[in-house]
Amino acid sequence: MPKNEQTSFRDYQEDGHLWITLFAGEYYPDILSLACELYQPVLVTFGHLLKSSHSSTDLFLAITQIQPVWMRIQLGRVFRKYVSPETPVEMLKKKSNADQICNRFGKGFRLITEVQSQFLSRPMPDEALCAVLWEYKERGKKGYDLTERLFKIVREQYSKLEIIGPQRAGKDVILGEFF
Repeated sequence: MPKNEQTSFRDYQEDGHLWITLFAGEYYPDILSLACELYQPVLVTFGHLLKSSHSSTDLFLAITQIQPVWMRIQLGRVFRKYVSPETPVEMLKKKSNADQICNRFGKGFRLITEVQSQFLSRPMPDEALCAVLWEYKERGKKGYDLTERLFKIVREQYSKLEIIGPQRAGKDVILGEFF
């Protein structure tokens, strides 16, 4: 196809499968031992916090105080699964959102006694939950890789064109600020 001729999405149908997934995933249940090794400390910590909490709000506020950030984020994900599936994952990542989360979603939090009962009914480590958490581990990575690849191609093809925005993780560009 000549370089200046306009192409349509249909022109890429033949090799489209090559662009859907840039990297192969991992096989289940092969990941379980690694997932359990990685997330068992998270589940143990969640269990300790759960045991000493008098309410689901109390549990959530205890989670917001945990360091390091990685552990707090993982505990937030476990909290979401057990206590408040309607709470957006992205909101749980920022401890500054704690009051807002309690105000908006607190009425829907599962009762602490129910959470304790459900948590104790599962094995330690809980392979099912570890597998779910493992899915979050590299969430977005393929998109970041694709974006980085696009930036590289554009810079090679159009060296005078300035590209603004994160190549990987980062705050999205607000188009209204530029137009």
